[in-house]
Amino acid sequence: MSKRFIINADDFGLAEGANEGIMECYNRGAVTDMSLLAVGEAFGHAVARARENNIGRIGVHLALTDSFRPIMPVTEIPTLVNKDGRFSKGYCCFLAKYFSGSISMNEIYAELKSQISKVKKAGFAITHLDSHHHIHIIPGILKIVVKLMKEESVRYVRFPLERMSMLMKLTAPRAWARNLLLSSMCMASRRLLGDSGVNYNDYFIGHASTFKLKRTDLIFAISNLRDGITELGCHPGRFTESVKREHPYYKNCEKELEILCDTGFTEEIKKRSIELVSY
Repeated sequence: MSKRFIINADDFGLAEGANEGIMECYNRGAVTDMSLLAVGEAFGHAVARARENNIGRIGVHLALTDSFRPIMPVTEIPTLVNKDGRFSKGYCCFLAKYFSGSISMNEIYAELKSQISKVKKAGFAITHLDSHHHIHIIPGILKIVVKLMKEESVRYVRFPLERMSMLMKLTAPRAWARNLLLSSMCMASRRLLGDSGVNYNDYFIGHASTFKLKRTDLIFAISNLRDGITELGCHPGRFTESVKREHPYYKNCEKELEILCDTGFTEEIKKRSIELVSY
């Protein structure tokens, strides 16, 4: 087997700054795939930029959190939205509602299907599914996602389980609980993925270092790739101060863009005979 590496930019459509940063990386060969956020405020701008660059195949970045406005009418998905008609702001708030049984699975299905449909109606063939805050890997939601993949003929889904060596190296002390929670949900979902017949990556990099990616971390990661398909989830962008105030965790995205577009990074990939691939 060979070492194959997917570099996927998340949040395409979140804001124009995200779109421009992702396209800059794509045109430099620093990103091989991107995931379109159907509920993003700059969805239309993202679609236009993709068309300008002859991109006809794209992933869908499913979302049920972070105060985005849903695609479905709020009257049809009342358990997914707050009084302002938006999704829950935080991941933990969503999990609390989900595991307490306060969220309708039928509403999740309807909203996620609508997000996929919006991307298809924009003229794209869908290569893969992933999600904001990795909500798609929650076991009950994953069943819905697998069902949608079969209905919509989507072949690949992200499996965001990071190897322990990566977690030990890249995880900040205060993020251990979050990363262990994600790892436990991935382990619980592995059998479902295997039995479902859908395709997914062998390894993942990106959750432990989300929005804090450093060049040294990236070099460590690619130096320790195993045979098979590894996906790097990243968030390059050039954001305005207003977007940074609304989404403060995006403040490091320009640094990610610089790291990814650095010719030294691409040389490191070539030096290790790593094959850059896409979904």
